[in-house]
Amino acid sequence: MAHLSIFIIPELLERILYFLAVDKTLYSALFVCQLWYRCGAPILWRRIELKGNEVDDGSRLERFFKIVRGGGRRPVYSSKLTHLKISDYRSLSNKKIKGIMHTFQNIIHLDFGGSMKPESIGNVLKLIAESYPNLKYLNISALCSSGFGNDKGLCAIANSCYKIECLNISRRTEFSETSICNVIRSCPRLQQLNLSFCKITDITIKEIASSYLNIKYLNLEGCNNISKEAVDQLVSLNLNIHVDNFVEIITPPDLIGMVRNHLTQNNVASRQILAQSLQRILDLNMRNNQNLAQALELIFRHPIRRSSTGAGRRRFA
Repeated sequence: MAHLSIFIIPELLERILYFLAVDKTLYSALFVCQLWYRCGAPILWRRIELKGNEVDDGSRLERFFKIVRGGGRRPVYSSKLTHLKISDYRSLSNKKIKGIMHTFQNIIHLDFGGSMKPESIGNVLKLIAESYPNLKYLNISALCSSGFGNDKGLCAIANSCYKIECLNISRRTEFSETSICNVIRSCPRLQQLNLSFCKITDITIKEIASSYLNIKYLNLEGCNNISKEAVDQLVSLNLNIHVDNFVEIITPPDLIGMVRNHLTQNNVASRQILAQSLQRILDLNMRNNQNLAQALELIFRHPIRRSSTGAGRRRFA
């Protein structure tokens, strides 16, 4: 009777090598033998993460772009790559991105955070939308805000990438609120959305409230044109949402009224409460307003000291 093994060696080895990939020690295991290489190389190709601001990744980036350069033959395991992250790499040109999309056609997790220039973002997003309609994660956040108006690329994403679950467009001030709302309406699977420092108002918050009752995470850092009432309404409709880094901005009329109410009481306790409230305003909302800081110093006849923790955060759960 023929002997039947209960183990299929390649499948068992592949599961073992997967844990080496998690520990980032898989690369050295490829040199053990041909079997280990055949089982380990596809795992190694599934996820590539490179950072342009790290010295160790500099040579790796050069080797990586030699692979994707031109339109020649694709690497054997190129179809295995599903997660690609190239962050903080200022030299990520349109030509290199075209090479990536020609070489790796099954990417569903794409992270170009801090790598794309504002003047090229429109064309790049069009390429992404055409090449990766099954995309689930997209990070195109910028290192700093820019003033270039360009909605065509974001509209292309909205029209093609319906399966996106996580979207990060932090500091992309070139996108209009209309195009951002268009993405929100067009991507029903969206669960995590980072809009920090984008030019949005209560219109976007209301669009989220009406479109996504199951969204789990929303980052609103630096979005100073949003009211507390709009955020409260969103949270009341979706109790599972976590709104991160939202800070309620006190408008000048509110500030003047608060100061007037406390000063008219003319007692030490009221002035102490006022000082604490104004200090909180400085820490949370007015970090860059030197004129306000100088005015408060004149009122209280001594410098206003900042808290050591820096700017605070207000969270809604």
